[in-house]
Amino acid sequence: MNQPLRLLIVEDSADYIDLLLHAVRSLGYSVVAEAVDTPAAMRAALARQEWDLITSDHAMPEFSAPEALSIAKTLRPDVPFIIVSGEIDLNLAVSLIKRGAQDYVRKSELIRLGPVIERELREAALHRERQLAADKLHEGQALFRAIVEKVGDLVAVLDTEGRRIYNSPSYGPLFRGEDIRQGSNSFLEIHPEDRERIKEVFHRTVATGVGECAEFRFALKDGVTRYMQSDGRAIRGADGAVSKVVVVSRDITELKRRETELLEMAATDILTGLPNRRHFVAQLEQESARILRDKGRCASVLMLDADHFKMINDTFGHAAGDDVLRHLATLMQNKLRKVDTVGRIGGEEFALILPGAALPAAEAFAERLRQYVAATPVPQADRTIPLTVSIGVAGMSADDANADEVLTRADRALYRAKGSGRNMVAVEA
Repeated sequence: MNQPLRLLIVEDSADYIDLLLHAVRSLGYSVVAEAVDTPAAMRAALARQEWDLITSDHAMPEFSAPEALSIAKTLRPDVPFIIVSGEIDLNLAVSLIKRGAQDYVRKSELIRLGPVIERELREAALHRERQLAADKLHEGQALFRAIVEKVGDLVAVLDTEGRRIYNSPSYGPLFRGEDIRQGSNSFLEIHPEDRERIKEVFHRTVATGVGECAEFRFALKDGVTRYMQSDGRAIRGADGAVSKVVVVSRDITELKRRETELLEMAATDILTGLPNRRHFVAQLEQESARILRDKGRCASVLMLDADHFKMINDTFGHAAGDDVLRHLATLMQNKLRKVDTVGRIGGEEFALILPGAALPAAEAFAERLRQYVAATPVPQADRTIPLTVSIGVAGMSADDANADEVLTRADRALYRAKGSGRNMVAVEA
């Protein structure tokens, strides 16, 4: 390919800079690169020349990805910005993507960098075409049609009531011809929950002459929902009044999917697929609030610990230990109701919320679960690993100051169960 690539790297580790350059050059790019690790150096580099792509580590002694993104969006807003980092809080990654970063690639997964770079360079090229199209609208209808028919975004010209005057060919794959014919109502294909809001945005543009950016959903005839981001631009007639509105819409369904995936990762324990501690505690706080509102409501919490887990790791290896945790998560999910919640809150420790379960019922459930786990060893290729659990049970109360109090009681009960020989259930009111 040998495609030239001007790459600005925000990174303070020489080793990672070398790894990144090696990864990019192995993809066939002819790279001209500069590395910076301070705000001043980045501003100077952006002022000195044009760049095709910016990559940024998350945190450095004198710099960070949020700062770098802010500088990039101020000085070179059209240059794609990709976070290439080690560990990063996924909520922060989602926040940075919402603020304009294009993607997040782990340093341990540089194999993903090639498709990400190709996609962002392609989208940057399309963005330049869209900008060119927008800047040349005033030159006439013929030139307008010649440009918009070459871009992938949806371009519509509407009258001041929102009726269609023109649609770009890119509407064709999504809608039937009769649904987008000239003179038809452009709001009918918008999702009913978004329709009135988008009408208000449109009519403000007509009234003020100032376009707005908005997100909405298209509800297609085949039942598929597409997420869109649109920009409206008012076109004035010879008398100065708004006569038409040009709306350029971009399909952001894939971006929304990536955002959702990152948020789910932020709430999920990667090994077991269960809610992580933060998400579990949030669910516990919601249940605590329901009990506070309804004094007749009851619920219980279980704390569960895999017995002799360190010995399992030492004897069979850490891969087998991971299998044990996944096996235990599956066994618990098999026994839970839809209203129950189970989460991994650390190491080999799990917790469960049983809404509507008073303490006696929760204790009985815990005993059944203990017996079920003891009777279901962990299958391995050449053996099975015996497994038992210790369980602490505590009832939730409207008198609890916060959700941590019931967790503390359940943890005390668990400690007693382990101290009494393990493979048993202990209760604390």
